[in-house]
Amino acid sequence: MPSESRVIKFTDRELLEAVAAYCVKSARLAPGAAITSPLVSNEGEIKLSFEPSPSGPVVTLRQNEILAAIILYCGQRRIPIPRRSIKSLRVANGGLSLHLETPR
Repeated sequence: MPSESRVIKFTDRELLEAVAAYCVKSARLAPGAAITSPLVSNEGEIKLSFEPSPSGPVVTLRQNEILAAIILYCGQRRIPIPRRSIKSLRVANGGLSLHLETPR
């Protein structure tokens, strides 16, 4: 049975915008705060760590939280994401992409 695959690539700016909105919504970041020194790691699991500005403790988001931030961002931008799709994140060439696999 055929399936559909899509890949949506995000720029660094888009990723930080998505993460900031998610962190404000989940009360991890104050509205109007900035993200400084972002670091994406891909050792076993994708993680994103950053320092909020004005200063505060380092915030680390795990893969499922980054995925939630990306899905929220796509919803706000009216980028269609099929509900039944299998969603995964990948880091390649210094960027982050959302991979969608929808069984037919």
